[in-house]
Amino acid sequence: MTVDQIIEENRELQLQYTKALNTIATLERKVVKLQKENVMLKEQNKKLQKQNNILMRAIEIAIQIRDYNAQTRHLKKVLEKIREETGEFKG
Repeated sequence: MTVDQIIEENRELQLQYTKALNTIATLERKVVKLQKENVMLKEQNKKLQKQNNILMRAIEIAIQIRDYNAQTRHLKKVLEKIREETGEFKG
């Protein structure tokens, strides 16, 4: 190999190295973004699980109530309470 060939190969390797560093930096940013999104989704999931548990318990209680109107009032109160707490529930 001549000196010129070694210099050319070195330039090519430096370009590849620079591209690899840019790719790594891009992937690191994406990982950080996904980690933040994952934390947010875990929190949202926890809230939804809590709402689901409340609704399931409310349904269990409603089933034990014999009077249809009393069942309806009970479930409406539970739904209103969830709306007050979260401001998200639409139903």
